Amino acid sequence: MSESRTFEKRAHDVVRLWQIEREGIRCHMSWGVAGGVLRGSSTTLDDEAHAERHFHQKIREKRRQGYTEVVDTALEPGPEPAPAPAPDPDPDPFRDVKLLDLPRAGAGLDGYEPFGERAGVYVRAGLSGRRADMGFWHYLVLTGDERRALVFNVRGRSHDPGLAGAFLDFLQPRRELAFDGASHHKVPLDTPIGPFTHALFCSPMLSRNVHGGRVAWVFPIHDCEIGDADTETFAEARIEGRGALPNSAWDRDPCPVTDLRFDLRSADGPFPNRGDRTTMRQAKFRTGKLEDLTWLLPLLATSSPESHLQVRSYRGEILTLRCADLTADTLAGVRRFVHGDQGART
Repeated sequence: MSESRTFEKRAHDVVRLWQIEREGIRCHMSWGVAGGVLRGSSTTLDDEAHAERHFHQKIREKRRQGYTEVVDTALEPGPEPAPAPAPDPDPDPFRDVKLLDLPRAGAGLDGYEPFGERAGVYVRAGLSGRRADMGFWHYLVLTGDERRALVFNVRGRSHDPGLAGAFLDFLQPRRELAFDGASHHKVPLDTPIGPFTHALFCSPMLSRNVHGGRVAWVFPIHDCEIGDADTETFAEARIEGRGALPNSAWDRDPCPVTDLRFDLRSADGPFPNRGDRTTMRQAKFRTGKLEDLTWLLPLLATSSPESHLQVRSYRGEILTLRCADLTADTLAGVRRFVHGDQGART
């Protein structure tokens, strides 16, 4: 569901505008002086109910600040629209993606060439200094109607045309999957491609919603890198947030799901190196990294017996740690837990 509201506040000769729009679990606000350039920010909430509460809370705040809603006046019916032009008998297959701005990859389709004999597949080498181990290779896969596209990038040092071809073999029969309305799909590969066992198809909304929802990301992943039952919020955090997956590095070690929740209470005075804080609390699971445990486990070691630290893996399993559970092998044990069948990386 989407909804949008606009408010204004008049002070002397200045009219300030404030707008808010909700699209699913995201709220986008923009503000500024009428007639000028508006600044903006976006927030992703836990679910649609949370987003709706956030939407109305922000509106109430603006009303308290003296903003009043701008309501469009009804317009008289206009003349009948002109008939649509006849379809182009020789349509340009890049019509809707001609100005494609690939994520983190520069702009335009200049320099793209067909990838072998594959219909609708194009590649551009955005190399640095013409060195094959630098820069990126950018792939674009048009859908069957040639009006949408899947994109993925491969860092130059890890690019292998054979692996890229194998990934395209998997993608092409599934190229519509990213546009079916779901936020994402984690799909097992038919056979492993390099170190990867799965592919992640991200909807246009997860792909920054560029070009009117006509462009979606897809890239190979290790099984442990995305939760089997991840919500849209967690999927977005894993591909865009702090410590996001380096999805263009096809030679990477697994970056396992390490969701963290904790309630730590110091057993004796403030925590070391934490100012005067005697409690550290994160009430909900949030995305984290294994590296976070290098500072959390020492805090747990100096916490009261009832304190706890919980780690959730990609399977949704939860490991609970208390001070009494800590051993020299704890960090390695957590690594084994979050990697699952892929084994620990020590």
